[in-house]
Amino acid sequence: MTNHKKDEMDFISDSLFRRSVRKARWKQFGLYFLISTISVLILIFLVFSGVQYLINKKIESGMDEDLNSWSKGAGIISHNTTFHYNLFSAIGETVYFKEIGGRQFVWNKETNEYPAIGRIKLVSRESGLTEGNKVDEETKRVVRYNQMNNERIVDFYYPRINYSYLPQEIDIAVGLAKNTLVEVAISFDEPMTPKELGNIMGVENIDWLWVNEHTPKPTEGDPDLHHVLNGDNAYGYGVSEDDPYYNDESETLISGAMISGTPEELERFRDISIIRASVLGVTIDKY
Repeated sequence: MTNHKKDEMDFISDSLFRRSVRKARWKQFGLYFLISTISVLILIFLVFSGVQYLINKKIESGMDEDLNSWSKGAGIISHNTTFHYNLFSAIGETVYFKEIGGRQFVWNKETNEYPAIGRIKLVSRESGLTEGNKVDEETKRVVRYNQMNNERIVDFYYPRINYSYLPQEIDIAVGLAKNTLVEVAISFDEPMTPKELGNIMGVENIDWLWVNEHTPKPTEGDPDLHHVLNGDNAYGYGVSEDDPYYNDESETLISGAMISGTPEELERFRDISIIRASVLGVTIDKY
């Protein structure tokens, strides 16, 4: 009986058995470690995929909003956006272009952050985030400048508002050197449909149409600058001679336009009676 118990104890304390047990434990630990590692990797993949999905949905919603509304910025005819992704957000860098007399150039560069959760955030705008309010003595109005290229930002004057002064800067544009390309913002006496406007103005040298959906109600004593629309905040859409805008049968009301070309090409706009105000914008050399 005693020898039998001794044999059992010898079996348990056998070195080969202990090595087998340790080996089994290491195998079990290795299996647990492998399963845990795979689970963590799958979880990271799912989290990363979910975050990227939310970011892309945020980007798509921003793009859909742009497509479903008028474009912002007088004379802006196109833009290009590149995205840089990180773990929880994406940074979108957008370049906006204007075109004057067939010449395209950069007007603004804007950076936005698209987080997986939260609102789209404006990070920077190279054309400037602030506006001046000092009246220029020569032009008798506030003249604003694009901080990126130091060119003039145009203004629009609302219909049916009595201003103390209405600029007529088309005369300045027409008097510039003949090799100059210039843009001018023109504001109309009354809003009109594209077809009505086309019958009066035609399509030559018209680049963009201002769609005014809200006219402010001025308070007596307010200065004009409180009721003048900065061109960079105006909404509208680009047009071209290849697809005449007057073929549009919609009842969209147009309150102004961006025109551009050489002084000689803009001469004809001086005699159009529906133009109540005109503001000089960008001027560049043709050659």
